[in-house]
Amino acid sequence: MNIQSNTFERALSSLKDIYTRTERVIDRIGDSKLKKSFLWTLTVLFCLSALLFLNILTPLISDDFAYLFIYGENIRVASIGDIVQSQINHYYQWGGRSVAHFIAQALLLLPAYFADVLNTLVYLGYALLIYFHVTGRNKASLSLFIFINLAIWFMQPVFGDTVLWLTGSANYLWCTFLILLFLLPYRFYKGGELNVAGKILVSAGLFLSGIIAGWTNENTAGAMVLIIAFFFIYYRSHKWKIPVWAVSGLLGGIIGYAILILAPGNFERAGESAFGFSVIAYRLFNCTLTFFFYSGTLILSCLVIYILYYRFPGGGRNDKLKLSIIYSIAAIAAVYAMLFSPTFPRRALFGVVTFLIVGAGILYYNLDFSQKLLRQLRLSVITIGTISFFFTFYLAAKDINTFRNIMEEREIKIEEAKRKGVASCEFERYEGSAYIHGEDPFSEELMTRHYGIKIRLKGRD
Repeated sequence: MNIQSNTFERALSSLKDIYTRTERVIDRIGDSKLKKSFLWTLTVLFCLSALLFLNILTPLISDDFAYLFIYGENIRVASIGDIVQSQINHYYQWGGRSVAHFIAQALLLLPAYFADVLNTLVYLGYALLIYFHVTGRNKASLSLFIFINLAIWFMQPVFGDTVLWLTGSANYLWCTFLILLFLLPYRFYKGGELNVAGKILVSAGLFLSGIIAGWTNENTAGAMVLIIAFFFIYYRSHKWKIPVWAVSGLLGGIIGYAILILAPGNFERAGESAFGFSVIAYRLFNCTLTFFFYSGTLILSCLVIYILYYRFPGGGRNDKLKLSIIYSIAAIAAVYAMLFSPTFPRRALFGVVTFLIVGAGILYYNLDFSQKLLRQLRLSVITIGTISFFFTFYLAAKDINTFRNIMEEREIKIEEAKRKGVASCEFERYEGSAYIHGEDPFSEELMTRHYGIKIRLKGRD
């Protein structure tokens, strides 16, 4: 027993020694602007490299084959004019996400490597926008930026569908990027006044960008409008004037959201489906189930951060709580906005998770890190999270590369079949994973049109 006790004490002493030395290194780095800048650069380059690698690996799949063509026509997209025509057709025949699908078709029109680079840069912009919504105009925090990227990687339910799959990234990553960018002036506002020319320019700019942001994604854009309304209440609690540009942006957002929701294609698809009490009750249950099932870990993490903040708050406690609650309530609203949709796919949680990360991040950023316990927790989570990332990144790359190889083998067989005059090709349907979107039931039709030969996809036994 004494031997076991001594071994445990030595192990604990070694851990404490490692932590103490690590903290000294961190303190020395924190005292040097050059070292901090180097670490920031290294971290950003690592994020860019990792995402670019996965983007390059990810091949076209499912809806990507649809948006290579003018929507509703058997003509390949060859110009911006074709994309405009495609989105007019899409608006009247399918739905109002014109901004999202314009982006998707523009990316598909570009050389693949250029689209991959753009998608990677937008991911970085998305992560940085979350960071700035958390910090406002306050001092930099590398640990916060690392936390945000780890949270995106581990907490987004289907990272591949929303960040790597080209059509999915246009609908979720790019649209959420536009929404966060549009909301940034509201987060930065501290009651200051602009001159007349500034008011006119900013108001016009926010009105137009509000239309674009509102015209992106149903539940996330709806939550965006709610966030602006809450910011107005927040401004009044500080006795700040609600600026003209803020009202102008809100009007633009509402107009854009109306254009999105009132698309004739939405009603065309909905048909005569009933919307009675039993349907509402079922969808309410389904929304709640989806939220807790796929975001339960994030909800629990947010609760832990709220408890820690209650126990170890930094300065301006009530103010930071108000800001955090704005984004957290918007996230919940984005969940129940899906009551109006017959289905709730996991990727629709992208905006929900984003707003929850911002809400929790505001409290994390304002914790009192002079407390040794908090510093130990921060270092432990970053260490374990980074190690976990490397293992899961390997799995992600393996999954994506497996499907990439499948697609390359398929294309060789398709070319061979076309040379021999064979009428069709049959392949096993790929079901996908958290890192790569699967093949949908309509993938056969889309691939048939793209490859110019009948494609059949059979389910796995």
